[in-house]
Amino acid sequence: MDLKFIYPRWGSSHLSWVDFLNKVKAAGYQGVEIDLPTDPKKKREIYAMLKDFELEFVAQHWETKEVNFAKHQDQLKKHLYNLAEANPLLINSHTGMDFYSYAQNAKLLEMAHEIEEKTGVAITHETHRSRFSFAAHACFSYLEEYSFLKLTSDLSHWCCVAESMLDNQTLAVEKAISHTYHIHARVGSALSPQLIDPRDTNYKQQLDQFLLWWVKMLKNARDKGRAYMTITPEYGPFPYSLYKPNTQIPMGDQWEINEFIRKEIIESYRNI
Repeated sequence: MDLKFIYPRWGSSHLSWVDFLNKVKAAGYQGVEIDLPTDPKKKREIYAMLKDFELEFVAQHWETKEVNFAKHQDQLKKHLYNLAEANPLLINSHTGMDFYSYAQNAKLLEMAHEIEEKTGVAITHETHRSRFSFAAHACFSYLEEYSFLKLTSDLSHWCCVAESMLDNQTLAVEKAISHTYHIHARVGSALSPQLIDPRDTNYKQQLDQFLLWWVKMLKNARDKGRAYMTITPEYGPFPYSLYKPNTQIPMGDQWEINEFIRKEIIESYRNI
C-alpha cells in the first residue's frame, strides 16, 4: 500500500498559491488539503494550478457552523456538492455540531453518505471538537450504527476532550481505527490538542502513542486492500501553535514539525 502525504493549506495562506504549491511539490508531497471557493471561476483557477503542478488534493469542508439545523443541513449539502464537483481524492468534512441531538447529527451523516454514493467521491468525517465526533464515546455510537462511516482520524481532539491518552477508551479507539480512511497526523496530549513540539523528548510518551495509533490505521487500511492511504501532517499555526510571550513568534516551526512527523510515519510504517 502506498502512502500519499498531503500538505495542508492551513497555515500557509500568507504564501501565494504558486509559491505554496512550488514548496509542497519540491518537498515531495503528493498533494494538498484545501477548501475551495463556491465561485466556479475561482475554483477552476485553483484546479488548473494543481493540474499544472501535478498535485492531487483532498477537499476540506469546515465552514458550516450554523446553529439552526435546517439551515445547517442546507449549507452542508451545498458545500459537499461544491467540493465533489472538483473530483478530489476525498472530502474531509467537519460534520454536525456537538450540541445537536443524536438524531440530527445522524441525519447529516446519512445525507453525506447519499452525496457520496451519487457523486462517487469518498466523504470522510473528521474526529474534531465541536462536531458530532467531538469525543471517543460520542463518536462510538455512530460507528456502531453506521458501518459505512469513513473517518478522518485526528485523535488529538479526543485526548484533549477526555483529558487522557484514551487508555480507558480502547474499544472506541479501536473502532475508530477500523473506520479510518484519512489521517490527520498531529500529536496531542491529555491537556492540549497540540504539543508545543513533538520533537521535545519530554513528550516522547505522547509521540510514541500517536505513532502506534497511526501505524494501526495504516495496517488496517493495508489489510483491507487499500491501494493507498492519505496522510496530512497537521501541526497547526497559531493559536494551535503557541506564541512566545509578548511576541508573535511561534514556539514551534510548522513546516519543520510536519516534515518531522512525515519522516516518523514513514519509518514506523517500514517496520511493519
